[in-house]
Amino acid sequence: MANKNPKPPPSRGIPSKEAMWLPPHDGKIINAKGGLSKEIIWDIEDVIDFVFPKIYQPKYYEIALSFIKFLFEEGKVDHFKISKFLKDNNYSRATLENKIIPKIVRFGLVKREREQSMKGKSRYLILSDSLTYATYLERISHAWNMLVLTARQKRKGKE
Repeated sequence: MANKNPKPPPSRGIPSKEAMWLPPHDGKIINAKGGLSKEIIWDIEDVIDFVFPKIYQPKYYEIALSFIKFLFEEGKVDHFKISKFLKDNNYSRATLENKIIPKIVRFGLVKREREQSMKGKSRYLILSDSLTYATYLERISHAWNMLVLTARQKRKGKE
């Protein structure tokens, strides 16, 4: 006899490694950034705050912000430059490599490549800036824009 109404397993919500924080669009946090006006430029701090919210993940936010600024200055970074960055800023390698880099790569803020080592089989990490994040969010917003405009047009046709 099969269970006709199976109970789904308990959920702990969206995994933080896949989550992007979106505070209320009309709230004080967005207003502090300058609001949604396209004439107001958001800084790196404002953008990183959506990936690693400062109020919930202050240390990750600090490390990610510092790393992205470093990456913008350097253009491309390899494992030598990453080691120097960690040493200069006294950040944990494990935190950067296991929490920060995977999430900013997954979101498309950073492009990850591998370079073949001169010795042996190891492949060194190379990171560079990426526009995938912007493209991804533009695609979502464009789809929503088209859906709303189409629905409005269909309603006008019925009137």
